[in-house]
Order: sequence, then C-alpha cells, then structure tokens
Amino acid sequence: MEMEVILQAAWNRLKAIIIKPDFIGWLIIALGVILRMREYIANRSFWHDEANLALNLVNRTFGGLTQPLDYDQGAPVGFLFIEKLFITIMGNKDYILRLFPLLSGLLATYLIYRIAREHFGAGGFFAILLFAISWPLIYYSSELKQYSSDAMFVLLLVYLAFRCLEEDARLKDFLLLGTAGFISIWLSHPSAFVLAGIGLVLFFEKLLHKRDKSLLWTLGMGVAWAASFGLTYLISLRYLVADTSLQSYWHNSFMPRPILHHLDWLMQTYLSLLGTVGSGMDFQYQSLVCSLLIVVGMISLLIRNWKILFITSLPFLLALVAAALQKYPLKGRFVLFLAPLAILLMAEGIGRIYTLISKWNRSLALSVCLVVALTIIWLPANVITSNFLSPPLGDDIKPVMNYVKQHRTQNDIIYVYHGARPSFNYYAPFYGLDKGNVITGTDRPNVPALKELYNQVTTLQGNSRVWFIFSHIVDCGGCNGDMETFYIQYLNQFGKMIDKLIASGADVYLYNLNR
Repeated sequence: MEMEVILQAAWNRLKAIIIKPDFIGWLIIALGVILRMREYIANRSFWHDEANLALNLVNRTFGGLTQPLDYDQGAPVGFLFIEKLFITIMGNKDYILRLFPLLSGLLATYLIYRIAREHFGAGGFFAILLFAISWPLIYYSSELKQYSSDAMFVLLLVYLAFRCLEEDARLKDFLLLGTAGFISIWLSHPSAFVLAGIGLVLFFEKLLHKRDKSLLWTLGMGVAWAASFGLTYLISLRYLVADTSLQSYWHNSFMPRPILHHLDWLMQTYLSLLGTVGSGMDFQYQSLVCSLLIVVGMISLLIRNWKILFITSLPFLLALVAAALQKYPLKGRFVLFLAPLAILLMAEGIGRIYTLISKWNRSLALSVCLVVALTIIWLPANVITSNFLSPPLGDDIKPVMNYVKQHRTQNDIIYVYHGARPSFNYYAPFYGLDKGNVITGTDRPNVPALKELYNQVTTLQGNSRVWFIFSHIVDCGGCNGDMETFYIQYLNQFGKMIDKLIASGADVYLYNLNR
C-alpha cells in the first residue's frame, strides 16, 4: 500500500513536470539541436559554392579577406574572419569550417524559444516547433555560408530590442543592443535591415512617451550603427555591391521595375520566403494557410503591441526597397534571415485564432489550431524524417577522390570536369591528388561545357589510363537528357571504360583512350 502511494506521487510529479510549458519548450529545443547535429555529423563534401569560399579562406590572409573574393564569392568580412580564425586555431577541415554556422543554428533555436515564450504566448510553441523542424534552417546550419548566422543575428537583435521596449529598460539593455548591432553589421549583411527597423521603432516609441534619457540612448545607438555600417561599406561591402559578375548572376532576384508590371516577381519572391519557412510549401493550401496566419498575426500585433509588429515586419519592407535599388537579392537562401520573423508572425496569428474561438468553445479552438498547425507542419516533418534517416549528401566528391587515391598509378592522368573543380581543388591535398598529371576543365564564358570536354578528350587520346571526375554538372551546351550520360557516351566513342565509382552527386570513370 505504501509503495502504491509512493508510485502514485511519483507519477503525479512526473505529469506535473511534463505538462509544464518550459519542459515542452526545452523538449522542442532538444529536437532542433538533434536535427542540426545530425546534418552536421553527416559531414557531406563541400559543394561548388562552399568549396570556392573555402579556397578563399585557406589561401588568403586576414587582410586578403577584406579584398574582393575570388570565384564569384561574397560574404561579410566578420564572418570570413571568424572562419579564418577557426581554421588557424583548429586546422583546415570541412567540419571546422562549418562549426560557426552550426553554433549559430543552435543559438538561434534557443533565441526563438526565448522570444516566443516571452512575447507570443501559447502560439509561441508553434513558432519554436516550426523553427526547429524547418529543413532550410537545419540545412544551412551545416553549410559554409553566412545564412545560418544571418538568421541567428536577426533573432538576437529582436530579442535585445524587445528588452529595450520595456518600461523598466536600463542603460545596460541599450548597451547590449548597441554592441550587438555594431558587431552584427560586420557579420551579417541583412542585419542592417533589422537594425534600421529597430532604430525607427525605438526612436518613435521613446519620443511618443517622452522618455528623454532612453531617446538619447537610442540616438547614440543609431550613430554607432551608422558608423559601423559606413566602415563595413568602405572596407568590403562596396566591392561586393559593385561586383558585376554577382550582379549579373542575381539579376532575376532584384525587383524589376515598374513593379506593377511584374507582380509575378513579387509572388515568386513571397513563395520563396515561405519555402524557407516550411521546406518548400509545395501544397497550395499550406501557402494559403501560412499567408492567412501572417495577416491575422499582423492585425493582432497592431491591436496588441504595435512596436512588436513594426520590429518584426519592417525588415521585409526594407529588404524589398534594397532589392528595388539592385542592392540585395531577394530569393532562396538570401531571404532565410526573414524566415524567423515570418514564423513569429504566424505564431501570433495562430495564438489570436485560438483566443477568439476559445471565447465560445475552448475545445473547438484547440481543434482548429491543431488542424492549422498540422497543415503547415506535416510537410517539414516528412522532410526531416526522411533526411534524418538518410542525410542528403549533395555533390559528395570525397568518396570519389578516395577511390582515385587508392587505385591511381604513377602515370595516370586525372581530368576534372569544371563543375567539380572547386571541390576537387579544396580536397586534393587531403588525398594526395594535388600532385601529378591533373587537368582541370575551365568554364570560359563563350565555351560551352560540352565543347570544353571535346577539346580535352582530343588532347588526351593515346593515353591508356585517364580518370574523368564529374560533379556539379549544370550545362552541357545543348545536349538533351542526362548530361553525364551524354558525356560518357561521347567518351565511349574514343576509348574503353575500365573502372568506375558512382557516388552521390559525384562520379569517376577510368578510361583507356589508347585506340
């Protein structure tokens, strides 16, 4: 009997812990951490852009990183310095270069928990969960790019700004926000949009409430942020903005003018944003539900707290202005920094829907919100389940290079298709493939990839052992169907395949061209 009482008490205690909001929140954080660590531990090979950025980091000094980067790359100078510091201290490894994006992703998961729990009520749990399982946010937490840290700095600045909006805000709160803003400009380009929105809201809020001391602190922060942005622009950002190659590449991501004649661009940009929130949002009803929640959330915040509304929504408008001025591309990974803000607006929307319906029937309100939440979450949940069991490896060239290392003889020739060149060049020293007879294809502007291969095969005829490494094939100059198959069919006309290895997104073939 006494044992039953003890067990019942223990069970009641466990239930009390489990249903606590903090416990649920930490459980979701743990899920987000596990998903991000799983992708990081998979340690896929650097793909084309990652490898190009890694080559800049490895081959340049700290001072050299302030100059325009090679291979059509661009990144905040502070981000580059952190990456360079990491490999200087811990060594040149791909998982070291991905460490800062991972840490940013983990910190962002905690920050959205703090923001959602403190400012968005019950709907905050939806925000935490959607952020934790969003595949783009998970993926970029393990990629050598600045997009994960972009999202993290957005959340950090918003969190600190909300503290400065409190009536009992102190000087230390403004100092923290001012310092974080000053630093973030060097580490995250889109943080400028967030800081501009925060500065405007704080200025008018302090002005309306006649808080002269806080107003002076706000003005001081604004001056510091402007000075930081000016220095960043002079040192590195002006080169990036003036890079004609990057401007041309991202041409379709800038707002066309007049915009009234290109409303389809706005729609595609908006859907691109939703894709970063919910792993694609391929299902039209999901996009409609997300849009409904965002609209309801904005109306709700306008009624409940206009300051939170403008801090979370002004960055969208400012980024759109920058896109109209041809200064910031708005598509794909470049809008990832807006994903946390969209998620917070959706959380406010679902919370408001629950509040309104619960006035008549709480059970109905809970049922409606669960259906809405599941409509949005089911696709990200399916994606992360599949990717957790079998992480996508992309252009995984490392197994290919290891295979060539093990089977290469002294006089073998290695031909590297130009799409695989950045990844090959980065990993070659680790596999001893940076020496010997290695030919790398080029991607000359007026020479199609297929013609480039024709020219190289012609010069390689008569050699009995030639390795052909393919990866990141994006154009064959007019062929139809599977482009790599097209290349292999062409090679078969001049030689005999004597070995091969097919990997994920990267393959190698050994040919005897002595015929």
